[in-house]
Amino acid sequence: MTLSFRILHRAWRNQSGATAVEFAIVCLPLLLLILGVIEFGRAFYVRNELSYAADFAARQVLIGQIARDAPDSEAQTKLASAVRDNFGSGDPDLLQIAVSKQTVDGIDFRVLSISYPFRFFIPGLAEAPFSLALSRRIPIG
Repeated sequence: MTLSFRILHRAWRNQSGATAVEFAIVCLPLLLLILGVIEFGRAFYVRNELSYAADFAARQVLIGQIARDAPDSEAQTKLASAVRDNFGSGDPDLLQIAVSKQTVDGIDFRVLSISYPFRFFIPGLAEAPFSLALSRRIPIG
């Protein structure tokens, strides 16, 4: 019994694998944190690209490349085309673009609403895509 107690005591005091065990414990949460930061950074990048595409389309209305008094269907087509041409961070065919009219304090606006289904690269982070959405109100009157 004393021999097995000595072997057990010697194994308990052995520190040769402690660093590997500590690294294994710390590595997984650190790796998940780094991957999460990268994924959310990518989501913000795609959101910024959506914003750029919407601003570009709004600028075309403001400088007159798209007629302010164009019918809704024509404005929808031209604004959607401008947004899709300037969106480079994903699949432009997945963009959902809606154009409507709004009047605020007697001023007419065209409201450009865009949404994009963002999907993470890392499996298990989010099962379903979530929608990145924004809108721009463009004065036309």
